[in-house]
Amino acid sequence: MGGIRRQRKKIMTPGHPYDKIRIDQELPLVGEYGLRNKKELWKARTVLSKARQQARALLALPADVRKQRENELLFRLANLGVLPPGSDLDSVLALEVRTVLNRRLQTIVFRKGLASSPYQARQFIAHRHIAIERAVVTSPGRLIKINEEENIDYAPLSPMLEKSHPARPQAPPVSDEVPLEKKEVPKKEAPKPEVKPAKPVPKKEVEAPKPEVKPAKPVPKKEAPKPEVKPGKPVPKKEAPKPEVKPGKPVPKKEVEAPKPEVKPAKPVPKKEVEAPKPEVKAEPKPPAKPKVSKVDVSEIKGVGAKTAMLLKENGFDTVNKIASSSDEALSKVPGIGPATAKAMISEAKNILTKAKEKSK
Repeated sequence: MGGIRRQRKKIMTPGHPYDKIRIDQELPLVGEYGLRNKKELWKARTVLSKARQQARALLALPADVRKQRENELLFRLANLGVLPPGSDLDSVLALEVRTVLNRRLQTIVFRKGLASSPYQARQFIAHRHIAIERAVVTSPGRLIKINEEENIDYAPLSPMLEKSHPARPQAPPVSDEVPLEKKEVPKKEAPKPEVKPAKPVPKKEVEAPKPEVKPAKPVPKKEAPKPEVKPGKPVPKKEAPKPEVKPGKPVPKKEVEAPKPEVKPAKPVPKKEVEAPKPEVKAEPKPPAKPKVSKVDVSEIKGVGAKTAMLLKENGFDTVNKIASSSDEALSKVPGIGPATAKAMISEAKNILTKAKEKSK
């Protein structure tokens, strides 16, 4: 029976589980690469952090001692496809998590066209449909070397080898397949609706014209004989007496007054406001101008090479003034710079600025 040894974690997990900035950066990567959980992302980050740790340790050694170890590290990363051949240690510090995630078996199966999505690629690997050099592989997170990438294909006993399999992305669509011959089925004629005879319309009786009745002729009446009137003496007519008209009083005439002309009110004349004299404002004396300090380049800081200077400028730290005024957390976000290195760089930048101010005086 072998000795009992202490089990240690093989993955570097984040220090705080509820960091919003970190969660917002990790969620898009989980969806893009079809990862099962955050643990697979932390595995790739652990591989990358170990390579960076080795590179920083080699940079601290003298050039004669680190030559052999440097070649071994760069050859291993180039064999994995993480770095192009002929790279240096500064390029190791500039690596990102995506470079490691791109070398996973799940990602390569999807990009070679063997699956239609990263999630389907994971399913094919877990169901033993993918093989490397005809050997079945069931680990989606396996890092693939460059010489193994060409030999990735469907497993020898997998039904996916048939090109007509519906789960393959290369399978022809259903519309392109040869349609089966269909037998013509005689169509049944729909029964015709019964037409009921219409009811006869009753004819209207035409009334015979009535004979015209002519009015009877009126019988003339016989007039009775008028009695004879003997002429007598004419009777004189009496005239009616005329009424007396008394003279009336004269009616006084009403005098019509002439219309008076309308008098419009005169417009008030606006009074001119007399402005009060403004108090004199004495100009405040300007503060003496501060001596201008010329901007110093980042490459003058000790321990900053060309590659690190380029990374600092890309992240907005193009002068020593910005590095001296920044915090440790902001500077450590630059790839390849840790918290300890950030503190040393900020202190060195402040020393350079103080020396520059003393010279300008």
